[in-house]
Amino acid sequence: MAERVVLHVGTMKSGTTYLQALLFAEKERLAGLGVLVPGRKWSDQSRAVREALAPRRGGPRSHWEAMVEEVRAAPGAAALSMEFLGPAHPDTIATVVEALGAAEVRVVVTTRDLNRTLVSMWQETIQNGRTWTWAEYVGEAEAKRPVAGSVAADRRTPGGTFWRQQDLVRMVTDWAGVVGAANVVLATVPRPGAAPSLLAERFAEATGLDLDTSREVTTANESLGVASVLVLRRVNELLAERDLAFPAGQGLRKRVLAKTVLAARRAAEPALGLTTPPWVREQTALTVAALRESGTRLVGDWADLEPVDVPGVDPDDVPLADVHEAALEGIAGLIAEQIQKRP
Repeated sequence: MAERVVLHVGTMKSGTTYLQALLFAEKERLAGLGVLVPGRKWSDQSRAVREALAPRRGGPRSHWEAMVEEVRAAPGAAALSMEFLGPAHPDTIATVVEALGAAEVRVVVTTRDLNRTLVSMWQETIQNGRTWTWAEYVGEAEAKRPVAGSVAADRRTPGGTFWRQQDLVRMVTDWAGVVGAANVVLATVPRPGAAPSLLAERFAEATGLDLDTSREVTTANESLGVASVLVLRRVNELLAERDLAFPAGQGLRKRVLAKTVLAARRAAEPALGLTTPPWVREQTALTVAALRESGTRLVGDWADLEPVDVPGVDPDDVPLADVHEAALEGIAGLIAEQIQKRP
């Protein structure tokens, strides 16, 4: 049985893709140090965790059960990383922790300042099939910002989905309620301009894992230019009208059109920008105050959570011609992908 399990539970858009790639790049070396990184690749952990988070659906649980068995058979430590764990219900958290059966469970929550997160999260929701406009997303995020004692937000509205993944105080409180505040560690994403390895160094300190933080890894979670995001949002609307709402065609829509074809245009398009709204600063101050009182250990600096203005443009200011060009590039890229796959 593993003596210690490290659970990296998010938040979303806090460097999780990079850290997961680093963890699996280090898998063999960590094994030599007595640390199991279960699964052949990160998608194995993702699939297993998704099963663990949906027990009421009655679907198969074989991947989760296999991963639990692998962790329980490990003689030393084990490390899992999946950001969907972050907002889990307290009952589910307790079930997951009990299933892993370790004497010690350390929970690591990585987080980034709220303003940059808003920009990244809207793009991610569009890549995941949503159709909300930028104005709707920011407006709802403000309207539904959490207060003390608030519960997990809904999955149906823009504000609900945002805060479900980004209510840091609720996440820390819920996980601490199961594993104890002393076993929850908060690691902040550095401010712009920091050394690329700094996030990895903080992650290594927070997890207690001996990682080669200078190691270069490739990730595929690319951001998009604004014109491309607008194209993808409209594609989502049109597919929904044809009863093909997401996740129908997920591989083609997200992995090929978004992450491969449109992501390659990023340098040719303006980025999404956001000057920090007053409410973001207010919410950040409330969040930091609550976290300081929670007893959670911090790796990094509280100043890292101060909102950062994101340079770029508003989607309403993007010329229609630029959107049309991105759409044509998207069509050409999809066709090229299909041609290249043919014998």
